[in-house]
Amino acid sequence: MISLPFTLRQLDVFSALCATRSFRRAAERLGISQASVSNQVKALEEQLGVTLLLRQKGKKPTLTAEGLAFLDDLDSFNAAAHRLAAYRRLGKRHQNRLHLRIRIGEGLMDNFIHPRLNGFLGEHPDISLQFDAQPPSGTLRDIVSGQYDFALLHHRSDHPIDPEFRTIALLRGGIYGHRKFAAGHELPLRAERVSELPFILPARGSPQEQQVHLSLNHKGIVPRTVIGHTQYFDVMASMLAQGLGVASFAEVILPQDMRETVILLPPLHNWVLIWYRREHTGDDRKDTVERFLLSSLLDDPNYPTITAPDAPAH
Repeated sequence: MISLPFTLRQLDVFSALCATRSFRRAAERLGISQASVSNQVKALEEQLGVTLLLRQKGKKPTLTAEGLAFLDDLDSFNAAAHRLAAYRRLGKRHQNRLHLRIRIGEGLMDNFIHPRLNGFLGEHPDISLQFDAQPPSGTLRDIVSGQYDFALLHHRSDHPIDPEFRTIALLRGGIYGHRKFAAGHELPLRAERVSELPFILPARGSPQEQQVHLSLNHKGIVPRTVIGHTQYFDVMASMLAQGLGVASFAEVILPQDMRETVILLPPLHNWVLIWYRREHTGDDRKDTVERFLLSSLLDDPNYPTITAPDAPAH
């Protein structure tokens, strides 16, 4: 067995801090002091040799790129731990364990599913969920090819949707940025004004970057200054809140505490929440997983839908 550069307690503290984005609330959840939360996370960072969280006085802690990657791997670590623990609880029934693979958007996973996942897996130790979290893209055919049991994604409302997907909700999208960029101007900002603003784009050369450029050009927006590229929406949202630049964004990706500071400058295109379920028969646990995934979003007041057409009962 390898020697791990952290303790399970440090992982619990880090997970609670990521879920609450508050040292105070994490301390309350764990029944320890704020100082203990801070010390445990600091020790974890020192032992790993990386910075997991950016801390600024008066602001919620924000995950770094390394912190996001560590959080993703922690999900896999926790899922594996639940599978191992299930042998004690299930005994001979472990052969009936249900394994499901789910394609999901990164923002959906980080902000809505992950905070509830430990509780769900604890209640259903005979269910194993493997998540493939990726940024939005226009390619859906690989999802319906049979490798995924479920898919839950944000998709451009003006892009075609495969008939095997259902539209669950409509979401507002556009160019978002710090309200300082609107000072002295009427909203929505004109294309000429938006073109002058500093832009943050998706990863250089990615399909997402190409899609953003096409959308901007269609509206007559040609960014004159690009200050950076990132594939991480959490990092992009933090940069918007700091007033470093503007970005093509869906409102739902913005954490609730940023929605007063980061505003819609001009609308660009809306987004839809789309849902895919591969044909399943004979196991009602799949219905349980579907209810968990959809209710984690649609029952959360921080998930700001414009409308919710064809939303299933749950």
